[in-house]
Amino acid sequence: MKRFFTILLLVLSSIAVAQELEDKSLLTIDGTSYDAGTFMRVYLKNLDVVQDEEQKDIDNYLDLYIDYRLKLNQAYELGLDEKESYKKELKNYRQSLAQAYLTDTEVTDALVQEAYNRMTREVKASHILVKVGPGDAPQDTLRAWNKINSIKTELDKGGDFAQIARAQSEGPSAGNEGQLGWFSVFKMVYPFETAAFETPVGKHSKIFRTDYGYHIVKIYEDRKARGKVTVAHIMTMDSRDATEKTAEKRIKEVYKQLQETGKFEELAREFSDDMNSGPRGGKLDRFGTGGLNAPVFEDTAFGLEEKGQYSEPFETKFGWHIVKLIEKHPLGGFKELEATITDKIRKAPRARKITDSFNKNLREKYQVTRSDDVLAVLNQVITDSIMPNKWQYDLNHATVKKTVFEIKDKKYTYGDFYKFVMQRQKKDFTNYASKEEKIKKLYDDYIDSSIAAYYDENLEFENKDFAFIYNEYKEGLLLFDLLETKIWNKAKEDSLGQQAYYNEHKEKYQWKRRLDIIMTQNTTEEVAQEVKKLLEQGTDKTAIKEQFNVDGRTKVMISSGIVEETYNRLPDNFEVTIGVSSIYHDKKTGFYKVIVVNEILEPTQKTLDEARGAVINDYQQQLEKDWLDSLRNGRKIKLNKKTFKKVKKAIEKNA
Repeated sequence: MKRFFTILLLVLSSIAVAQELEDKSLLTIDGTSYDAGTFMRVYLKNLDVVQDEEQKDIDNYLDLYIDYRLKLNQAYELGLDEKESYKKELKNYRQSLAQAYLTDTEVTDALVQEAYNRMTREVKASHILVKVGPGDAPQDTLRAWNKINSIKTELDKGGDFAQIARAQSEGPSAGNEGQLGWFSVFKMVYPFETAAFETPVGKHSKIFRTDYGYHIVKIYEDRKARGKVTVAHIMTMDSRDATEKTAEKRIKEVYKQLQETGKFEELAREFSDDMNSGPRGGKLDRFGTGGLNAPVFEDTAFGLEEKGQYSEPFETKFGWHIVKLIEKHPLGGFKELEATITDKIRKAPRARKITDSFNKNLREKYQVTRSDDVLAVLNQVITDSIMPNKWQYDLNHATVKKTVFEIKDKKYTYGDFYKFVMQRQKKDFTNYASKEEKIKKLYDDYIDSSIAAYYDENLEFENKDFAFIYNEYKEGLLLFDLLETKIWNKAKEDSLGQQAYYNEHKEKYQWKRRLDIIMTQNTTEEVAQEVKKLLEQGTDKTAIKEQFNVDGRTKVMISSGIVEETYNRLPDNFEVTIGVSSIYHDKKTGFYKVIVVNEILEPTQKTLDEARGAVINDYQQQLEKDWLDSLRNGRKIKLNKKTFKKVKKAIEKNA
């Protein structure tokens, strides 16, 4: 809730504020000055959020702004900014907010566009892998390179890719001639994906490397992405230890009933062996190519053209199926998918390109470069014990206080780097070919992490937009705590105040007409008819459930209680009469409902306990109004009218 409340105050947009008004004092409250620039940003930024047209009037908005400042002053006077919970939450918010500023937006945008372009396509490929790890010894890397290079030469001369893959590939797909099937973006590691999408159909790629080793990929087909699809299915299957295989026979019997009745959902609930989708009428979550790891099922689903169309029975590795098309979901446009793609990229290894570019820019900004002299010292000081992650540094070593590099006025010493190494080696299990390679990697990582941390720590001074937004986060969280302290908690805890408010406003709290009901939801009309008869005979609801819900299948769900006649689970055309109702088909859920009305309760006065939630809400609003009316008591508020006049003119140009 705090996040939602705060974000209402924040619309991340760039506001043009006239430079001459930036630091001009607009008003003072008890001697504290508030500048015109901040007021203009807040007004323009919240202009589209404010629903009340009166509040968009700048004179009215000024009153709101003054109230806002008065509330914050009271929060500081109460010491709410010193609460540990506030400090902790503010720290978390800052970390989240800073992420948008700790990146290279140009590289991010390029990766997002690239990913979307690839998302519009699917490729069918095979590959050959020669394994070699990032930290393997040079001789092992050379062996792997010689092997993959020999394979590439053979392929270039016209060698059969499938045969070579089966004979020489070291990957798990070798036994299947290297076949990978169809895939699109984000399904493979980034270098593999890039090679696949940049290789023409019918050709094989250049040699490329991933963390798994050296690869060559061949593209057999390239097609437009199929998007995603939502289907329902009926499945029959034989257990592994079944002495008689009946799945095929049963699915064909279901298929005949389907052709006769067209009641797919009812048949799925009754006969499907898929215990997850069966109770939902066979409906599956939407999926795309590769989403089910069942190519035959996927191809059949995507092959259906019209909504409601269903397939003939077919077999997969899971069993026998009939599939019905519910809806096809074509790939959305770039703007629609941009945020989702961006989030995926930030969580994927390809985000390293963004980080590398960002760090490069920071190194240039702060003029920090890697020094061969420093590396020479590090290679001398750090022993071979670093390789098994057991190195210990000497606190009194002569280099400890010497400077490795500087960022503005802050110095980073060898001792700082040694501490970094001590921490990193606890969780670094990468294989390195040599001590020198490992030290160089640690040194580069230390520079990058240090400059990124410095930039993060000083964002308020390095980036004006961040400073403004972060300050509003602080104030928004503080205001939330203030309202919680002054209004919300009091409204919930002041039982005498609640009673007094209820006594004065009883007419607001009335029950509508209510019904004492038993509601049954049945999977088929036939079941509903039988349940209706039993209810008319007075059969107990427990006995009804025991009769129909057997062998792990739920055919009847029963609930009971007192509800208002507008209860949303009652059928839209429900006829309110005492006794057992007729059968109502709920098209949204597919259930057939039979309802028993035991008693009709006419409108009555709610007790305080029955109306407690509404009373607290209304009492809270009354407390807030009284509090706002008292905010200006004893405060010295002075408006600089000349500056305000200039602010109005400047806002008219921006609005």
